[in-house]
Amino acid sequence: MLALTMVLVGCSSTSVREPPAPLTEFAPAYTVTLLWSADIGAGSKDYLGLVPAVRDSTVYAAAADGRVSALAADTGRRRWQVDLNTPVSGAVGVGSTLVAVGTRDGRVIALARDTGEQRWVASVSSEVLAPPAVGESLVVAQAVDGRVFGLSVADGKRLWSYERTEPALSLRGTDTPVLISDAVLTGFASGRLAALRQRDGQPLWETAIALPRGRNEIERLVDVDVSPLVFSDAIYAASFQGKLAALNPANGNVLWSRDISTHTGMASDGNNLYLTNDKGYVMAFDRRNGASLWRQEALRGRSLNAPAVYDDVIVVADYEGYVHWLAREDGRFVARYQAVSSPVRARAVVADDTVFVFGISGTLSALRLARK
Repeated sequence: MLALTMVLVGCSSTSVREPPAPLTEFAPAYTVTLLWSADIGAGSKDYLGLVPAVRDSTVYAAAADGRVSALAADTGRRRWQVDLNTPVSGAVGVGSTLVAVGTRDGRVIALARDTGEQRWVASVSSEVLAPPAVGESLVVAQAVDGRVFGLSVADGKRLWSYERTEPALSLRGTDTPVLISDAVLTGFASGRLAALRQRDGQPLWETAIALPRGRNEIERLVDVDVSPLVFSDAIYAASFQGKLAALNPANGNVLWSRDISTHTGMASDGNNLYLTNDKGYVMAFDRRNGASLWRQEALRGRSLNAPAVYDDVIVVADYEGYVHWLAREDGRFVARYQAVSSPVRARAVVADDTVFVFGISGTLSALRLARK
């Protein structure tokens, strides 16, 4: 049965959403330069998992209307563009030879990374709302109904699928599966994170990041829509109205946890974890023990995207297209720039001293930061 989905962005299930905080004044410590911007295609007001990806000095991006582009990262010059003639809802996954996207009508489409030529199309059970993960021999996509599919890189043949019971009501979104060693990590609307064996999709372990609680179905939402972060000594996962947790990579046992609600994403600089919660706070934690380091509340209610790490700053963007740079050490503002005129839902991507920001209108911008 298809999950009944809904969007709850930047709000609490128990209170009316507060008005967005006005932008505060500060003395910028950096200047921001717009290197280039490009129109990728028509956007959508829906929350879509359309996240650009950078590989080998090329930026890959897809628009909601089905156009997929490859652009030179330094100049924005278009290397190729194809029109799939179908709405895209999850993109882009990039491997050594393929670019993969998920569609609203429940398909995964693979394109040649160097030319954009279509290689294969595979059907899955329902809409794909996050970029597929592309490995050397396996493409993994998660459908909105909670099923996970392992597809052959060579021809898109279904190698395995994994299914678990999901709640009838969930947030509109899924996380991007993460490929590690011989396993696939992926989260579910039930509040659980699973490690599946890559070769056959069999579960290696499964851990509850959050347990449903509350008087109604909205209060009981505990979706794990945040892709986990992986280190040799721990895996970090987070859920909506649930927890931020550190897990043992071998068996999924919880090492520590904190009460946190997020559905956007996390980032790390190796020592600390950074996330935006459902109130619009930007937060930093010591990844070793979960200790709180700082919290920036001045962006509350501004529907922030997931944070990204850029040298010694943290990058987040909001519903008005403003990009905010915060000092990693204490969360103070050091720069601000309105990159696009539409909300930014996708995580900013950092590569080669450049921040790539993709608005839901379909505009991709390349920004660079320099100290004054």
